Amino acid sequence: MKNNNFLIASIVFATFTFLTSCELETEQLPEETKLDQTIEVDEKSSFRRENVYRYYSGGSKTMHTYKTRNGNGIAIGSGEGISFATPVTSNINSVDSNVYNVLFFMLHPQQKDFVIGSGVGEFVDLKGKGWKDVTGRGYVLIHKKPGNGRKKLHRFYGVSNSDHLYTKNYSEGINAGYRYEGVTGWVY
Repeated sequence: MKNNNFLIASIVFATFTFLTSCELETEQLPEETKLDQTIEVDEKSSFRRENVYRYYSGGSKTMHTYKTRNGNGIAIGSGEGISFATPVTSNINSVDSNVYNVLFFMLHPQQKDFVIGSGVGEFVDLKGKGWKDVTGRGYVLIHKKPGNGRKKLHRFYGVSNSDHLYTKNYSEGINAGYRYEGVTGWVY
Protein backbone atom coordinates (compact mmCIF):
# COMPACT_ATOMS: atom_id res chain seq x y z
CA MET A 1 0.00 0.00 0.00
CA LYS A 2 2.84 2.39 0.84
CA ASN A 3 4.37 1.85 -2.61
CA ASN A 4 1.02 2.63 -4.29
CA ASN A 5 0.61 5.82 -2.25
CA PHE A 6 4.14 6.89 -3.12
CA LEU A 7 3.56 6.13 -6.82
CA ILE A 8 0.29 8.08 -6.85
CA ALA A 9 1.87 11.02 -5.01
CA SER A 10 4.81 11.01 -7.46
CA ILE A 11 2.48 11.03 -10.47
CA VAL A 12 0.39 13.87 -9.01
CA PHE A 13 3.55 15.89 -8.20
CA ALA A 14 5.04 15.31 -11.69
CA THR A 15 1.75 16.28 -13.36
CA PHE A 16 1.42 19.43 -11.23
CA THR A 17 5.04 20.42 -11.91
CA PHE A 18 4.61 19.92 -15.66
CA LEU A 19 1.36 21.87 -15.80
CA THR A 20 2.82 24.80 -13.89
CA SER A 21 6.24 24.89 -15.53
CA CYS A 22 5.75 25.90 -19.15
CA GLU A 23 2.95 27.52 -21.03
CA LEU A 24 1.41 24.72 -23.04
CA GLU A 25 1.30 24.97 -26.84
CA THR A 26 -2.38 25.90 -26.54
CA GLU A 27 -1.53 28.71 -24.11
CA GLN A 28 0.83 30.55 -26.39
CA LEU A 29 1.32 34.26 -26.25
CA PRO A 30 -1.82 35.96 -27.52
CA GLU A 31 -2.74 34.87 -31.04
CA GLU A 32 0.86 33.68 -31.75
CA THR A 33 1.34 37.09 -33.42
CA LYS A 34 4.08 37.86 -30.93
CA LEU A 35 6.56 35.85 -33.03
CA ASP A 36 7.00 38.55 -35.63
CA GLN A 37 5.83 41.55 -33.67
CA THR A 38 8.22 44.50 -33.48
CA ILE A 39 8.87 45.45 -29.87
CA GLU A 40 10.39 48.27 -27.84
CA VAL A 41 12.69 49.59 -30.55
CA ASP A 42 12.93 52.35 -33.10
CA GLU A 43 12.14 52.04 -36.82
CA LYS A 44 15.77 51.18 -37.73
CA SER A 45 15.97 47.93 -35.81
CA SER A 46 14.84 44.45 -36.73
CA PHE A 47 13.81 43.15 -33.29
CA ARG A 48 10.93 40.74 -32.90
CA ARG A 49 9.69 38.70 -29.95
CA GLU A 50 10.09 34.98 -30.37
CA ASN A 51 9.00 32.02 -28.26
CA VAL A 52 11.63 29.70 -26.78
CA TYR A 53 10.32 26.15 -26.46
CA ARG A 54 11.48 23.65 -23.85
CA TYR A 55 12.13 19.95 -24.50
CA TYR A 56 12.78 17.12 -22.08
CA SER A 57 14.49 13.76 -22.49
CA GLY A 58 14.33 11.45 -19.50
CA GLY A 59 15.94 8.16 -18.63
CA SER A 60 19.68 7.87 -18.08
CA LYS A 61 20.33 11.11 -19.99
CA THR A 62 17.85 13.38 -18.26
CA MET A 63 18.19 16.76 -19.96
CA HIS A 64 16.24 19.90 -20.83
CA THR A 65 16.98 21.61 -24.14
CA TYR A 66 15.60 24.82 -25.61
CA LYS A 67 14.94 26.00 -29.16
CA THR A 68 13.34 28.96 -30.88
CA ARG A 69 10.98 28.43 -33.77
CA ASN A 70 13.60 30.18 -35.93
CA GLY A 71 16.24 27.52 -35.20
CA ASN A 72 18.35 28.84 -32.32
CA GLY A 73 19.18 26.07 -29.86
CA ILE A 74 18.31 22.40 -30.25
CA ALA A 75 15.27 20.22 -29.52
CA ILE A 76 16.04 16.85 -27.95
CA GLY A 77 13.19 14.90 -26.38
CA SER A 78 9.51 15.66 -25.95
CA GLY A 79 8.18 19.20 -26.24
CA GLU A 80 6.97 20.70 -22.97
CA GLY A 81 5.62 23.94 -24.42
CA ILE A 82 6.72 27.55 -24.41
CA SER A 83 9.29 28.24 -21.73
CA PHE A 84 9.60 31.98 -22.35
CA ALA A 85 9.60 34.64 -25.05
CA THR A 86 12.38 37.13 -25.72
CA PRO A 87 13.60 39.51 -28.43
CA VAL A 88 15.63 38.26 -31.40
CA THR A 89 17.35 40.15 -34.19
CA SER A 90 19.47 39.48 -37.24
CA ASN A 91 21.31 42.80 -36.84
CA ILE A 92 23.85 42.70 -34.00
CA ASN A 93 24.63 46.39 -34.57
CA SER A 94 21.11 47.31 -33.41
CA VAL A 95 21.62 45.74 -29.97
CA ASP A 96 22.05 48.21 -27.11
CA SER A 97 24.44 46.43 -24.71
CA ASN A 98 23.13 48.57 -21.84
CA VAL A 99 19.68 47.00 -22.32
CA TYR A 100 20.34 43.46 -23.62
CA ASN A 101 22.72 40.53 -23.38
CA VAL A 102 23.11 38.19 -26.35
CA LEU A 103 22.38 34.57 -25.41
CA PHE A 104 24.32 31.51 -26.51
CA PHE A 105 23.09 27.91 -26.55
CA MET A 106 25.61 25.11 -25.80
CA LEU A 107 25.21 21.32 -25.87
CA HIS A 108 27.47 18.97 -23.86
CA PRO A 109 29.66 16.79 -26.14
CA GLN A 110 27.93 13.63 -24.84
CA GLN A 111 24.48 15.28 -24.75
CA LYS A 112 24.41 15.22 -20.94
CA ASP A 113 23.56 18.89 -20.41
CA PHE A 114 22.45 22.05 -22.20
CA VAL A 115 23.40 25.60 -21.17
CA ILE A 116 21.91 28.97 -22.07
CA GLY A 117 24.24 31.79 -21.13
CA SER A 118 25.33 35.30 -21.97
CA GLY A 119 28.82 35.60 -20.51
CA VAL A 120 31.80 35.44 -22.86
CA GLY A 121 33.88 33.71 -20.18
CA GLU A 122 31.36 30.89 -19.77
CA PHE A 123 31.07 30.48 -23.55
CA VAL A 124 34.86 30.25 -24.01
CA ASP A 125 35.16 27.84 -21.05
CA LEU A 126 32.46 25.49 -22.37
CA LYS A 127 33.77 25.66 -25.94
CA GLY A 128 37.25 24.76 -24.64
CA LYS A 129 35.74 21.69 -22.94
CA GLY A 130 34.28 20.46 -26.22
CA TRP A 131 30.73 21.75 -25.87
CA LYS A 132 28.92 22.31 -29.18
CA ASP A 133 27.65 25.80 -29.98
CA VAL A 134 24.06 25.33 -31.20
CA THR A 135 23.19 29.02 -31.09
CA GLY A 136 22.15 29.02 -34.74
CA ARG A 137 21.38 32.01 -36.89
CA GLY A 138 20.35 35.36 -35.58
CA TYR A 139 20.82 36.77 -32.11
CA VAL A 140 18.59 35.81 -29.20
CA LEU A 141 18.56 38.60 -26.64
CA ILE A 142 17.69 38.80 -22.98
CA HIS A 143 16.81 41.95 -21.07
CA LYS A 144 19.16 43.01 -18.29
CA LYS A 145 16.39 44.66 -16.26
CA PRO A 146 12.68 44.20 -15.42
CA GLY A 147 9.89 46.26 -16.94
CA ASN A 148 6.94 46.03 -19.33
CA GLY A 149 5.69 42.77 -17.86
CA ARG A 150 9.01 40.93 -18.02
CA LYS A 151 9.73 38.16 -15.52
CA LYS A 152 12.96 36.68 -14.16
CA LEU A 153 14.39 33.71 -16.05
CA HIS A 154 15.75 31.52 -13.26
CA ARG A 155 18.66 29.13 -13.85
CA PHE A 156 18.86 25.87 -11.90
CA TYR A 157 21.27 22.94 -11.97
CA GLY A 158 20.38 19.34 -11.18
CA VAL A 159 23.49 17.97 -9.49
CA SER A 160 22.28 14.35 -9.52
CA ASN A 161 21.56 14.32 -13.25
CA SER A 162 23.84 17.09 -14.57
CA ASP A 163 20.94 19.08 -16.07
CA HIS A 164 20.29 22.81 -16.34
CA LEU A 165 16.73 24.06 -16.07
CA TYR A 166 15.57 27.53 -17.13
CA THR A 167 12.16 28.67 -15.93
CA LYS A 168 10.13 31.72 -14.99
CA ASN A 169 8.70 29.65 -12.13
CA TYR A 170 11.18 29.65 -9.24
CA SER A 171 9.21 26.98 -7.36
CA GLU A 172 9.54 24.55 -10.26
CA GLY A 173 13.31 24.31 -9.90
CA ILE A 174 13.26 24.18 -6.11
CA ASN A 175 10.52 21.51 -6.08
CA ALA A 176 12.51 19.43 -8.58
CA GLY A 177 15.44 19.43 -6.14
CA TYR A 178 17.68 21.52 -8.39
CA ARG A 179 20.32 23.95 -7.06
CA TYR A 180 19.54 27.61 -7.76
CA GLU A 181 22.23 29.39 -9.84
CA GLY A 182 20.62 32.80 -10.23
CA VAL A 183 18.75 34.96 -12.73
CA THR A 184 19.83 34.70 -16.38
CA GLY A 185 17.89 37.83 -17.30
CA TRP A 186 14.36 39.12 -17.86
CA VAL A 187 11.92 37.58 -20.36
CA TYR A 188 8.25 37.52 -21.35
